[in-house]
Amino acid sequence: MNRLQRRNYGGGHGYELDGRKVPGVTTILNVLDKPALQSWAARESASYAIEHWARLSQLPLMQRAKEIEEARYNTNRKAVVKGNRIHDAGEKLARTGEFDAPDEIRSQVEAYAKFLDVWEIETIAAECPVANTEREYAGTLDLLCRSPRLGTILLDVKTGKGVYAETALQTVAYRNCDLLQIGRHVPGPRGGKGKTEYDEQPMIEIDGCWVAHVLNDDVELLPARAEKDEFDAFLYLREAYDWHRAATDRKFDGYNPPIGAAVFPEQFERAS
Repeated sequence: MNRLQRRNYGGGHGYELDGRKVPGVTTILNVLDKPALQSWAARESASYAIEHWARLSQLPLMQRAKEIEEARYNTNRKAVVKGNRIHDAGEKLARTGEFDAPDEIRSQVEAYAKFLDVWEIETIAAECPVANTEREYAGTLDLLCRSPRLGTILLDVKTGKGVYAETALQTVAYRNCDLLQIGRHVPGPRGGKGKTEYDEQPMIEIDGCWVAHVLNDDVELLPARAEKDEFDAFLYLREAYDWHRAATDRKFDGYNPPIGAAVFPEQFERAS
């Protein structure tokens, strides 16, 4: 049985290493403050209110407030769904060399296919679960591949408007994993859909980390610095995640809030 297990549930997933739950890389990175995201949320709510002012003004106050509050989540959900579809298409392209893209993401998929050809990307493995067994974290990297210009690389695929600094921490966390799972398709009985099974092996040596930023009709290749300083920064966040979970997660076995219950004068004797 594999040491690392990725468990899918609903729209998310989690990881177990040697039978114990461990945090994912992106979950650890959520410890970081993201002021740009806060500004975007404020702008999205304000824009929604202005664009739908006539209709909103006819609603009860609390319903009006609820719609404005949820506007940013609905916008983000649509972007996430589209991003996931492009991401899945890219994974299939990298793995099989072909994908019949629907019209709404065709330009991005065609741009990604051209990108793979131009850089002569040879896929080693796609959508690979990985883990650092000493630091006890896991994740799923997008692509391990070879290019005659770049060597053996770890490629992270981004489909949003920008590529942010924390992406370097994400890639360096994957690079410093020591356990790698490579999937293989197992056909179902009588030619059914089948499933993916994973073979575990040590992490392969990486020459560098890169980001493929998928735009509407082009893909930019960006270098991601993934050296000791970046890994040290990620490990600080790993420790901060443990502290924050123990301090705030009531369902966590190690829950230990640093702020106690209120105290009152009568609980204490007067100092002599």
